[in-house]
Amino acid sequence: MNERNRFFLLISIMVAASLIVAGITIKVLYDAAFSEERARLVETAQSQARLIEAIARFDKIHQQSQHPGPEEPEEATLNQIIDAHKNYVGFGKTGEFTLARLEGDNIIFVLNHRHGGLDKPKPIPFVSKLAQPMRQALLGKSGTLVGHDYRGETVLAAYEPVQELNYGIVAKIDLAE
Repeated sequence: MNERNRFFLLISIMVAASLIVAGITIKVLYDAAFSEERARLVETAQSQARLIEAIARFDKIHQQSQHPGPEEPEEATLNQIIDAHKNYVGFGKTGEFTLARLEGDNIIFVLNHRHGGLDKPKPIPFVSKLAQPMRQALLGKSGTLVGHDYRGETVLAAYEPVQELNYGIVAKIDLAE
C-alpha cells in the first residue's frame, strides 16, 4: 500500500469515527431533551389536574350553599378554567392543554388551548384511534405516551384524570416539534 492510499484510508477512518461520535452525541442529546419534555408535561398535567380539582371542590361547597343545582358547581368550575386559559400564552409552537369528559360513547372536549384559540374539537368516538392520551385519562390512568391526538397528529403527551369532575386533562406537544 503506497503512502497516498494509506493517507486516504486514515482520512476515511477519521471521517467515519467523527460521524459515529456525532451520531451518538445527537442521539444522547435527543434522548435527554425528550426525557426533559416528558417530565415537564407530566408535571404540567398533574398540577393542572390538582388545581382544577381544588377549584371544583371549592365550587361544590360554596355554590351549593348559595345556588342549589346539580350542574352549577361544575359549570362554575369550567367557566373559571376557560377564563384562565383565555390569557394563557401556551408552551412551544404546538403545545396545548385539552380537557374532556366522556359522554355516552364520545369524548367531548370542553377546552383545548391551541395557538391562542379556545375552539373545541368535534366529539370523537371513544373507540376511535384518535385522542389516545385523552382516552387514557378518561379511563382514570396517569402517564405519558407517544400517540395520536384528536387531530391525528403524533404527539408526546402526559395525561391525568381530574377526579372531582370525572374529566381528563392532557398536556401535549407535537412530536415533530
